[in-house]
Amino acid sequence: MKFTEWQPLCVGGIRRFLFCLGLSAGVAFVGLTSGCDRPSGSPSDQTAAPAGAATAQVKVVKPEKKDVRRLIERPGFNIEAYEHTPLYAKIAGYVQKWNFDMGAHVRENDVLAEINIPELEVELEQKEAAIEQVTSEIQQAKAANQRAEAELKRAESQYVRLDKLSGVLDKDQRDEYLLGFEAAQAGVVKAKADVNVAGAKLKVAKADRDHVKALLQYTKVRAPYDGVITRRIVHKGDFVQPAGNGKGEALFIMEKVDPVRVFVYVQELETVWVRDGDTAIVRPQSLQWQPFKGTVTRTSGSVDPENRTLRTEIDLPNADGKLVPGMYVKATIVAEHKKVWTLPATAVVTKGEQTFCLRVENGKAVRTLIQVGLRGNEPDNELVEVLKKQTNPAKAGDEARWEDLSGEEMIVAGDPSSLTDGQAITVSAGKK
Repeated sequence: MKFTEWQPLCVGGIRRFLFCLGLSAGVAFVGLTSGCDRPSGSPSDQTAAPAGAATAQVKVVKPEKKDVRRLIERPGFNIEAYEHTPLYAKIAGYVQKWNFDMGAHVRENDVLAEINIPELEVELEQKEAAIEQVTSEIQQAKAANQRAEAELKRAESQYVRLDKLSGVLDKDQRDEYLLGFEAAQAGVVKAKADVNVAGAKLKVAKADRDHVKALLQYTKVRAPYDGVITRRIVHKGDFVQPAGNGKGEALFIMEKVDPVRVFVYVQELETVWVRDGDTAIVRPQSLQWQPFKGTVTRTSGSVDPENRTLRTEIDLPNADGKLVPGMYVKATIVAEHKKVWTLPATAVVTKGEQTFCLRVENGKAVRTLIQVGLRGNEPDNELVEVLKKQTNPAKAGDEARWEDLSGEEMIVAGDPSSLTDGQAITVSAGKK
């Protein structure tokens, strides 16, 4: 009797259970298919905060205009002289004397050595005598010109006077006086030409004289700039020759050591931050890494495809001579952008190729893409330069826009990666 009453109840219960189970599966399938049909978010979207997520308490900061500094460390380079010049003889001759030895500090145009060439002095005297001779020829030509002009006036006067007596003189006599007049005219032309020829000879003679004088100037080997004699190779009585014939050797080696310079090679990823005029700090090993302040003066303007570096020159003032060419140094370039919009490095997150921060908007964290510039890497300057922020489109279908910061944005400080886009947040009472 009991079994008969229990069996219908059991069968009905099983049926109701299977019906409920099937209904639940159908609801789940509908929800799944409706989720697949939902349009996906933009690449910048992050998973929205789950329903019921706890409200997070955060601290916020505002963008500020500050100076951002990044130190680019480059070790392992040598100080080089600003100029390095081997000095040769211009003309062949014998060294009469030398005036400065190795290590001497010299001024521009100081006479370092003198070369004796007696034949040039004799040749100069000949050129001076030639100038005097041509000068006399010019004076003679000018006197001849004056005589010719006087003869022309006389012949002209005589021809005009006798031409009036045409009834007395026959044709042959008149023609004779006419020819005399024309000859006088030709004499004047020749006299003037002689003067011009003599003047041209004088120019040639002076040019020859100046050429010899120029050669005589090369008998004195002079310093091309203020600097130091780093090597003296010449001795008194040496026969020296010009370098052009392949036999000449340097008499001195001279270097300009104020300023000095250092060439460093900046890695490709940091070349975009190096600018002419940037401050550079150079520390020589032999001076206990004492810092010396210099300036980035120029770059090669091209990254070497072999080692992916940019050749960069740093100039250093060296009035006291402490910096010696050849010293091993470490160099630090200070890349600095002044008065730019910045955020603390802890407020900026980079994932893949995207960089973003979290803005506080209507009590929620809003993921905002940003364009960044220089990143500070000093302990007291861990700031990130922010160039632009991306704003959400006004309506569906519009593209997002990049805009400048206003300075009024409320940005989540600390570690924003622990929050999700759209998560409810409250701002702590601490300093904003």
